[in-house]
Amino acid sequence: MQFTEQRQSRPGISAVFASSDGLDRAVLDLVAVLDGLVPQSFEIIVIGDAVSTSELRARAPRLPVRTIGADDSADPVYDLVFVAARDGQFDVRELNHLLDAVERGADVATGYRPRRMDAIVRRLQRWGCNVDVDCAFALLRRGVWQRLVSETKSYVCAELSSRARRLGCEVADVPVSQRRPSLGVAASAGIRAA
Repeated sequence: MQFTEQRQSRPGISAVFASSDGLDRAVLDLVAVLDGLVPQSFEIIVIGDAVSTSELRARAPRLPVRTIGADDSADPVYDLVFVAARDGQFDVRELNHLLDAVERGADVATGYRPRRMDAIVRRLQRWGCNVDVDCAFALLRRGVWQRLVSETKSYVCAELSSRARRLGCEVADVPVSQRRPSLGVAASAGIRAA
């Protein structure tokens, strides 16, 4: 099942981030990349509250940023949706590899880490569960995004490619570099007592 939308020379990109420490730097790094890939054809959607983007708006007042509540629908404007960890563990300059995969026909392009740089807590979690979920670095067609979000009511990347495959989508796994997180703590890195 292809979720192909009408193509332009290069489709625009809506980037979705959850509000967190390090958001400003992650967004500004991404904007520099998007401006080179799809000039004037991108937006940033931040899931959280307006306070979380106030500093970002002050630093870059003309930046196309909108804030939505956690229970609200993101409703991306552009044909492609980019989701990424906001803790600096992925080099957003590698977004072009995901874009290439989508332009070759994939409905979803997810990054995978051929060489993992996880902290010890994350390694223990992976070992204990004996499973590795998708890394939080993905580009997908808006139709796929809307379908996945409507089914799960979640913006989480975990298991994104397996859910997309169950829908019959063409999924491309693209190798991406991973660095040690530099802008905060991964949401799933903490161990909580039940």
